[in-house]
Amino acid sequence: MQDSTAAAQRRDRQGTGFIVGATAFMALAVLAFQAIASRSLGPDAFAPVALLWTLMFLLHTILLLPAEQHLTRALVVTRTPSQIAKIRRDMVRAFLVALVIGAVFVVSTLDRFFEGSPAFVLLIILIVLSRSLMVAGRGVLAGHRRFRAYGVSIALESTVFMAGALLVALLGGDAAAFGAVMAAAPLATLLTRPFSAIEEAGEHHGVDAQAGSFLAWLVTATAASQLIIAGGPIAVGFVGGDAAAVSVFFTSFALLRGPLTSAYNLVARVLPDFTELAHGREPQELWRWAHRIAAGGLALAVVSALGAGVVMRPVVEAIYGAEFSPPLLMVVLGGAGVGLGLGALFATQVYTAAAAGAHLTIGWIAALVAAIGIVIFVDMEPVNRVALAFLVGEGCGLVMLGIVLPRWARRLTVTHKPRDD
Repeated sequence: MQDSTAAAQRRDRQGTGFIVGATAFMALAVLAFQAIASRSLGPDAFAPVALLWTLMFLLHTILLLPAEQHLTRALVVTRTPSQIAKIRRDMVRAFLVALVIGAVFVVSTLDRFFEGSPAFVLLIILIVLSRSLMVAGRGVLAGHRRFRAYGVSIALESTVFMAGALLVALLGGDAAAFGAVMAAAPLATLLTRPFSAIEEAGEHHGVDAQAGSFLAWLVTATAASQLIIAGGPIAVGFVGGDAAAVSVFFTSFALLRGPLTSAYNLVARVLPDFTELAHGREPQELWRWAHRIAAGGLALAVVSALGAGVVMRPVVEAIYGAEFSPPLLMVVLGGAGVGLGLGALFATQVYTAAAAGAHLTIGWIAALVAAIGIVIFVDMEPVNRVALAFLVGEGCGLVMLGIVLPRWARRLTVTHKPRDD
């Protein structure tokens, strides 16, 4: 038994290394894709790509990633066929909602944001379909602790992003061509054959009594958090920013959010362990992690604000060109917000592991209200106003989830009997 446990721990460590390495590669690949596209198209022609990417990111993080996390968590807690079948049905509904929202948004803003080209309607449909397959596969990989394969899937997607962008640029492709690369890249995950070795009821741990409505809570909370994180370019457009301002905000925040968006891949590594804590013999240890994460996020905010103020503008100019250079205030506010956002992201996993959906939703709704208040009532330049809203929203989210709410949410784990392994 000890040998088996030691071997499993070695596999987990190796898999973690694959995920970390692939995540770093993904950050570079996304940066390369956006740099190639922006330099190939210019600030005005790049705006449709920026907005399509923003929409893709919002749909992925609000509806698709929660579905992946729901499946991952369920496979840790239970593998009974009936419950897994229900979760799969829930996932399909989330995928269909993402498809409808994406298509409706593009159709309704086709002339405003997408140059009136109906190709972007087809592109958002293909993007949602390909990413739905990707998150379903990755949910199975993480739930069965196949972390090495999870990392390989990230690396394969990253490779397609870079190679596709280079090919489109060499051929003189337009914004829609870069959108086609965005639709194709997630399908590379299927090369890891994620569905080939799904373990059935023989290894189930028990019944997950909390799974019922949790996905709905998780999607609601994630929608609020991701509107703060990724809705900036759209908000800039709606509060009076022109196409160039949208592009400047998008490119700068794409760099600023690099550590935050890359950390979504690391969630697949920590969520199974947090779930084990929530359903183990010492569930209160899980909530101690919320306080530790909050302290780390507050400290990181100071460091990231200073770093962004020093290096961000020269880096943006070097990668995207001088016409994309952002205001100093915007990048300092954004840098601080990213530090807070990293803490809030990992604090969110504490509530996800415990299926504390209502508490999670309360925290992120409060954060979204605070961010919207800044956008509405603060009189600043559009890019600075939206950056300040991002900072305030992430700060409120971290304080709520890491400091205010654990006192009440921890009662949830106390009332559930820990499972016997």
